[in-house]
Order: sequence, then C-alpha cells, then structure tokens
Amino acid sequence: MADSEQPGTRIAAARYAVKLQLARLTLTWERLWPALWPAAGTAGLFLALALLDVMPYLPVGVHLLILAAFLGAFGYFAWRGARGFAAPARRDARRRLETASGLEHRPLAVLEDTLAAGGEDVDSAALWQLHRKRMAAAARRLRVGLPAPGLAGRDPFSLRGALLLVLVVAGVAAWPAPGERLLRALTPQFGEGKAAAAGIFDLWIAPPDYTGVAPLFPLKLKHAETTETGDGALPVLQVPVGSRVISQVQGRGAVPMLVVDGLTTLFERLDPLHSRIEAKIEKDGRLAVERGSDVLGAWQVTVIPDRAPAVSFAEKPAPTPSSALRLSFIARDDYGLASAKAVIRRSYEKGQVIGKETSQIKLALPGRNVRQAKETGFHDLAPHKWAGLPVVMELIATDAIGQTGMSERLNFLLPERIFTHPVARAIIEQRKRLTTTPEKRPSIISELERIAGAPAAFGDDSVVFLALISAHSRLLHNKNLDDVVDSVRDLLWDTALGLEDGTLSIAERELRRAQQALMKALAENASDAELERLMRELQAALNRYMQALAEHLSKRPQQQQVMELDPNMMLLQGSDLKRMLDQIRNLIRSGARQAAREMLARLQNMLENLRAAQLFRLQMPGVRGAGMLRQLQDLIRRQQQLMDRTFRQAQPGQGQPRFGPLSASQQRALREALRRLRGRLRLPGPGPGQFLDQAGQAMDRAVRALDQNQPGEAIGPQGEALDRLQRAGRGLMRQMIERFTRRSGRGRDPRAMRNRPRRDPLGREIGDDYDSSDVKVPDQADVQRAQKILDELRRRAGQINRPLIELDYINRLLQRF
Repeated sequence: MADSEQPGTRIAAARYAVKLQLARLTLTWERLWPALWPAAGTAGLFLALALLDVMPYLPVGVHLLILAAFLGAFGYFAWRGARGFAAPARRDARRRLETASGLEHRPLAVLEDTLAAGGEDVDSAALWQLHRKRMAAAARRLRVGLPAPGLAGRDPFSLRGALLLVLVVAGVAAWPAPGERLLRALTPQFGEGKAAAAGIFDLWIAPPDYTGVAPLFPLKLKHAETTETGDGALPVLQVPVGSRVISQVQGRGAVPMLVVDGLTTLFERLDPLHSRIEAKIEKDGRLAVERGSDVLGAWQVTVIPDRAPAVSFAEKPAPTPSSALRLSFIARDDYGLASAKAVIRRSYEKGQVIGKETSQIKLALPGRNVRQAKETGFHDLAPHKWAGLPVVMELIATDAIGQTGMSERLNFLLPERIFTHPVARAIIEQRKRLTTTPEKRPSIISELERIAGAPAAFGDDSVVFLALISAHSRLLHNKNLDDVVDSVRDLLWDTALGLEDGTLSIAERELRRAQQALMKALAENASDAELERLMRELQAALNRYMQALAEHLSKRPQQQQVMELDPNMMLLQGSDLKRMLDQIRNLIRSGARQAAREMLARLQNMLENLRAAQLFRLQMPGVRGAGMLRQLQDLIRRQQQLMDRTFRQAQPGQGQPRFGPLSASQQRALREALRRLRGRLRLPGPGPGQFLDQAGQAMDRAVRALDQNQPGEAIGPQGEALDRLQRAGRGLMRQMIERFTRRSGRGRDPRAMRNRPRRDPLGREIGDDYDSSDVKVPDQADVQRAQKILDELRRRAGQINRPLIELDYINRLLQRF
C-alpha cells in the first residue's frame, strides 16, 4: 500500500515546491518594492521633466545643479533601499503559504519532515503515511495570494498616481522624438551655437499653394549640397519664389531675429518663452535665425523663378465636315496652368490689318494646375458672326500668379456651315451681309421681305414667316443698327437651322453643351454628385440626339437605303455609345478622372464624325463608287452568313456530308463575285485593293478545305477573308469621303492629310484594327491602387493630431487629385 501511494506523494511534493517558489517571489516583491520606491520615484520625476523639455531652457548652472541633485538623491535612496533589503528564507515562504491558505498549526512542515522513530513499526509507518496523504491533499488547495507591498502606508497622499499621470502626459508631448529630449536633459549646453540650439527652434519653408511642392524642413535635412560663404559651409536650399519661411523659437533671452538676404526682422513675442515669425523669400541670399550673437541656424537659399507659361498650336485650326472648329494646342508651365483661351480677331486685306474687336474661346485644360496639357477640342463657331470670313487667332495661357504666354498668330477662314435648303441658304447670306456690309441695310431689308413673300418655298411654315417678318421689322424701325444686329443675327441663324435640320440642330447643340459641361467639371475637380448629375444629362442629351437623327433620316427615304449599305455603320451602334458612357462613369467613380476626360474626348470626336458621316450620306448616291460599295457590303454579309454556317457544320453530330458540297459551292460563288468586283476597282498598291487581294487568297484556302470536307480548317480562312473585306470597305469609304469633302469644300488640305492618321467617319483610326491605345484607360489594378491611395489620404486628413503643416499639405493633395 505504501508503494502505491508513492507517486501521489511525489506529485504533491512537486506542487508544493512550485507554490513555495511563487510564495518566495511574492515576498521578495513585497520587501523590494517599498525599498526601491524612493529611488524609482526620483527617477520618474526626472524622466517627466526631461520629456517635458523643461531643463534645456534653464540656465546652465541651474541645469547642472538639478542634475547633481537628482543623481545624489537617486544614489542615496538606492543605497538605503539595498541595505535594508533581506531576501526571504524558505521558512518565510512556507509560513506565507500557510497564512494565505488559512492552515493552522503549520501543517506544511509534515511534507518536509521524515519519520524520526518507529519506522520499523508497521502501524506507526501506516499512520505516518496517512498523515502525509492528508497533508498532500491539503497542498492541492494552497494559495499564494496577491502581493501586498504596503506602499499605501508609506505614500498616504498617493503621489505615485500623480507621477504616473505626469509621465503619460510627458510621453505624449515628447512623441515622436522622446530620445532627443532625454538627451538634451542629460547634456547641458555651455553655448547656444548652431548645433546646440538646433533642438530648441523650428523652421520650415512653405512653397506657394499653386506650386504643389511639399513643405521643406531644413532642420531635418541629413544630406544637402553645401556652399562656402563667410559663415563657412552652408547647406543650399532651392525653393520656389514667393515661398513663406516660418520659424518658432523657444527660450528666454534676447528676441530672435530672422535674416533674409541681409534684411533683419525681429520675431514676434507670443509669451515670455515663445517667439514666432513669418516672411516671404523673393530672391537668392542667406537665410538665418539669430539670437543675440548666436546663430541658431543658417542656410544659403536659391530661389527658383516662376516662368511665364508657353502655349502653341499643335496643328493649324481646321474645320470638321460638320463645320465645327477642331482646335489642338500644347501648353506648359513650370508650376501649373490656371487657364487657356483662344483670341480671335477679324482680319482685313489678307491679315495685314487686324480689327480691334475680339472674340474669345475658353480652352479646356485636363485638370487644375496641370503643368503640361495637350488637348484637342471641337468648338461650334458656325453661328459666329464671322463664320466664313478671314480671321487671325492667337492662344493665351495664364498661370496661377497671372503671368501669360502667347502663341504665334495664325490666319485662316472661320468655319462656315453649308446649307442645302435654298431658303436657309438665302437667309444665311443676308445674315452674313449684316456683318460684312452693314451699310447696305436697306438692301438686306428688301431681300428679307422678298424671302418672306414666297412662303411656298419654305412649305408655308408660319414660324419661319413670323421670324422673317420680325427680323425685317427690327432692321427697318431701329435707326441704331448696333442695338438690334446681334438679336437679328441669332434669329436668322435659328430660322435657317430649323429649315435645314428641324429638331436635329437643337438636339446637337444640347449634346455639345452637355459634353463641354462634363469636360469642364472633370477639369475643375467637381464633386462626385455633380459629375453624376452631368453624366445623366449627357446620357439624356445623347439619347435625344440619336432619336432626332433617326427621325431626320427617316424623312429621307433615299438615304435609308444608303445607310443600310454603309459598312462603317457596323463600327458604331447604340450599344457602343452606352458602353462608352458606362466606362466613363466607372472611371469617374474610381477616381481616374484624367482617363475619363480622355474617353470623353474620344466620344466627342466620334459623335462629331457621326455628324460628318450623316452629311456624307446626304450626297452619297451621287458620289462615284457608291454602287461598288453596296456590292462590297453584300459580299461582307454573305461571307458572314457562310462562316456561321461552316462553324455549325464543324460541330460534332451536325451532318457533314449534307453540308459539305453546298458550303464549298457557296464559297466559290463568293470568290468569283470578289474577282469581278476587284476587276472593276482599279486600286493598285496598299489600301483597299491590297485587302481585297488578301481576302481572295483566304477564300481560296477556305474552298480547298471545304472540298476536302474539313469545315473546321475552313473557319480560319473564312474569318480572315471577312476581316480583309471589312478593312477594304473602310478604306473605300475613306477615299470616297475625301473626294466628297474636297468637292464640297469641307475638307482639309490633302497634303496635310497625308501625314495624319487615317480615320473613318467616326473618328477612329483606319488600318489593321480599331486602336484605342491613345486613350490611356487604367486597368483594374491601377484603379484599385489609386483608390487605396485616396482612402489613405482621406484617413490621414481626419487625424487632427497630425501637425498643421502636414494636414494642410494632405488637403492640398486631395484638392489636386
């Protein structure tokens, strides 16, 4: 029985030993902490004073005296505590366990005792083992208890709590450089030279907000270029002109001075310990903070001048087929462009004499304070009073401080819309005479009366008749022409547009206005809610324009057949426009506003050329090659149907023997039709002719595959043939448009067109494939990364405990991007 109880006894002894060690440690802390408290309190008080940065502002003698006093007090209290400390003995730990566990008569001694006599007696041994077993059971319930050093009796006023609170406050005040303050408290300075005083004053340089340059903290620069001056080697600071230098000095003594290029200015005393100053840096020179005969800090400043912006034409302004003005420009500024505009003056005698009257066009910039811009815009100047007349134009760019840069002057004809309706054309002619020959007002009045007197010519439209009579009456009964000429010009323009296009011109004007409003809002960093509202307005304006265009074309049956045969109509559908608008909206929501502007510019270009394509279709039946274009469109449609049939035939279980011979014969028929069309089209060299030849070769390969009953091998050549036919159609359409625009006077100089990318009527480059590489749309990773950066900037902007200068810089970043 005794042997079976040995394991339980050993476990109880091990538990007892652990409890005994814990009790010993508890007694050690209860005796050590009261002994060390005076020394620890002295060290805590010194640490609080050091973190509060109080001691460096005391006189050196007082500083040394306080250091000696703290050191002496700490040493004395530490010596006295060490001398009075006695480590607890084993019996003390055992007694602590008995007291904390509520055991009487010191029973734990049994676990350490042995049977002194009677070990040979079985009854005595059994009784002893039973007693040890009971003591082992009691050992499982032993408690050590929490330490009770009794410090409250030695600190009745709870000074230790106040010291802890002061330490917490001092630690917060010293962040993020507590080590520097502690070092200054431990090392008294016997002089206030530059190195000694660097820690007791702050200085930073804030560039003007419009520059977007981050503030400069010269005291934190570890590596900087230096220059030799009378003061020795000084760090060189390069700052924008107009930067503000801000400095704060702490400490008693003489009033500090700020020296900027020899000009000395006294600091402003905020209180007996703090002084502050703010000044502008306008030119190169020495920048220093001095107090009495001491130089707290000195630098050599190099001012970066703010140069005037530069602006130039990217290409000569030219009219589009829809009579809008395509204006491309390049502008740049070292710190950012504030605005750009085009100034137009009417010219006489081949531009040698320039009139005093001007007209201005505001040019859209890609954002606020952008340093470089290369933009292309479409401006509807057809309603302008100088439309069709020679003008001279120059560009003017302005930066944030009002400096301006001007481009060269260009002479050209302001775009003029060509009206096909005879009455509208006559009305526009009289409107133009109001500008060119206002002295012939009686003749203009008579001509308007003649037009109004033949209502059958404009379909007895009462609105047109009343507009003509109103214009006639204003010119007749107002002696001062300047009072009515502008309103009469506007009235005549709206009347002519109504005759020519009906509601289409109004819808087109609203669409262009919605596009320009959204482009301006993106450049000016409007709110998300404002951008969403403008996107909805653009969507509605686009829907109205497409509906008006469809209604306009439906009233001209001869155009509908031509439009169905136009291969370029396959390149733009309503779903394409909706997809582009959705992509613009997603880019705006993700913060990629520059990419949204580029996509919007592409949409604007496409819609401008859609209008040009519609004008082309008005006269396309009379253009040479329209019949061949219809035949080519029929080939494209039949090749598409045959490729779909071949694809179904290549699928397993589709009955190849039944479809094989029929598909091969159809492909041969298409090949023969292409040969006949190619013989009629004399198109040597690269271009549509080359694409037709490549389509024929691909068809030959498809015929061979179908003859061998291998429809799967024929799909690739058929797809290649379809692609080459579509490219040939686009090239043929481009050539026809160029002939049409040259004949109608709407086109550009053919020599200038040779060096420009070839584009279809919708503004997309013609070549191998549709290329959107010029629209820099960020991928999903870029969008997510940009969003994370914006979120982090917003998070930091909400942390009011950050330095004011940092919060100001973060807010400027958020406004800029």
